[in-house]
Amino acid sequence: MAGVDGFVNGIREVGKSDRRSIHGSTEEVNDDYGRLRLEMAGGGSFGVGEVEEPGGRSRHGGTEEMNVGNGMLRPDMASAGVGGIGVGEVERPGGRSRHGSTEEVNADHGGLLPETEILTVCTPQGHAQVRISPTRMGQTWRGWGTSLGWFANYIGKLPPDQLTHLLDLLFHPSKGLGLNLARYLIGGSFNPLLSPQFLTEACEAMAIPGYRVTASGPYDWSADSRQRRVLAGAIARGVDEVEAVAYSPPWWMTVSGDTAGLSVGKTNLKKGYYLAYAGYLADVVAHFREQWNVTFSTLNPANEAMEGWWVRGNRQEGCNFNATELNMLVAHVVGTLKTRQMLDRTGVAGFDSFAGRTFQNWEEFSPLVKSALSRINVHGYVPPPKNGTDARAYIEGKFGPLRKRAEALGKEVWVSEMGPLFVTGDDMAVTAFIARCIIQSVNILGASAWVFWQAINKESEADPSALNWGLFTIPYNRINNSTAPPLRVTLSRKYYMLQQFIQGAPKGSLPLNIEAANGCHHSIAAFFHPRRHLLSVFIVNQDVAEYNVSVSISSFGVFNRAISATIEVNRTSYNEAGSRISSANYEVVPSSLRVVAPGNSVTSVLVSNVDALD
Repeated sequence: MAGVDGFVNGIREVGKSDRRSIHGSTEEVNDDYGRLRLEMAGGGSFGVGEVEEPGGRSRHGGTEEMNVGNGMLRPDMASAGVGGIGVGEVERPGGRSRHGSTEEVNADHGGLLPETEILTVCTPQGHAQVRISPTRMGQTWRGWGTSLGWFANYIGKLPPDQLTHLLDLLFHPSKGLGLNLARYLIGGSFNPLLSPQFLTEACEAMAIPGYRVTASGPYDWSADSRQRRVLAGAIARGVDEVEAVAYSPPWWMTVSGDTAGLSVGKTNLKKGYYLAYAGYLADVVAHFREQWNVTFSTLNPANEAMEGWWVRGNRQEGCNFNATELNMLVAHVVGTLKTRQMLDRTGVAGFDSFAGRTFQNWEEFSPLVKSALSRINVHGYVPPPKNGTDARAYIEGKFGPLRKRAEALGKEVWVSEMGPLFVTGDDMAVTAFIARCIIQSVNILGASAWVFWQAINKESEADPSALNWGLFTIPYNRINNSTAPPLRVTLSRKYYMLQQFIQGAPKGSLPLNIEAANGCHHSIAAFFHPRRHLLSVFIVNQDVAEYNVSVSISSFGVFNRAISATIEVNRTSYNEAGSRISSANYEVVPSSLRVVAPGNSVTSVLVSNVDALD
């Protein structure tokens, strides 16, 4: 992925010599109810300092502020005033918005939607016994990432110092999370007369420029410079795989002329334009590789197309396709890439729908299309079960059958989009929910990569729940405003939780089998990285009660041999933000670890110098 000359100007390469430690601190921390306020002199000017967290672990500095108080997700995100980043509204049948909810919300600590069941760590007795098997469970882990699109369309306009800091927080391996996957959105552009909603401040970041704005006009390869600037910076910091996705055909290929959609369940792509649309996408993919040295690993021509909720006037791009129409579109895309000798470098992924929907419609796809897919992309959202339905069985019914199909075909499964849909509550409640979804994606769906929806959201003083949608928030102003507001970053608990997963399960790790009863595989996951000799265990406790978890690693023989094994335990909770915890919270006995998992927490255990798998 190196060598993006000509792709974008002004992006500094970040090499090994530029990496820095994230440890050390001078700032004062207020840990009341998990509120971490990180302030530096300068009244909004942004430096990259180091800040001490609750528990003594340092992270990132600057003018960041972390507010993890009792903010809650508004019942209706449509009026949340959060700009257009990460919370775009699309009305669904039944009145549910694309990123929100109409249900009553309980804002107490950990309050969830009434129909959402809190899954405890395995057992109501307060103690869980788990054995980590050295048997690898699935595909080699490919990594962690984020969609670009909307937030990149905004931050790509920021001054170099501000953009550099934000890119470091997300993609730098030592200054930030070190995300290694990125999902680039090929925009459909819009006609202001037919899609006036994209001119508003609330939606302008969702309007991704296309590369050909009229049917007869030439390609404009200067378009979408802001998102491309972010992509270049991500690659410079270590992103090693980029996939491309299109939410809608260009507006002039649509029936309505509006890239937001047509009507419920109706495709917006004009008849006779399937091949033209495939050609447009292939042109974009080819230009990225030939002119900007960016090769997309996969291309997906649709996004949540089978869900059917994309309608004219909505606040984000989308296009409905039923299974038959989507089968035809994917076949055209595969054929076009093959004819142009591009398929060996850029495969086709499908279908970027909910797991249950993908499995439900699987038999309607032709054998040619199913065999041609490079991998199966799934959105990790799972609507809550009806009252009285066992939540664990419900999840397994959605994820399990698709996993079996994928394994039978030898296909990888990626969670190509996931965020806090179908959950509400404060920042820690949402964080624990997302962490559990990650574990379910690994253990039940068999995913080999996990991609967050929108990493950065617009801050909103009127709506603290804006923090729930991004890994962190920043102030926004109009995209066309050449003066950016002072940069203020508010890190969420999700940021630190995800850092725990990335640290413990980097690219190249092997998911391991969890041997336990009582649904522990919904709340506990384990990985082993053979090159780094790193064993990691992740424990999510969404209950209010504390749990003691005994983890047997006897199969690894770590403590019975003359090697120097080290243990590091980190936690995110109401009082901790990815903090290293003291040995009083865990105990090492021969071939076993005993870990305290407080209520509403995500705990990671990292054991280094572990023998290779038997």
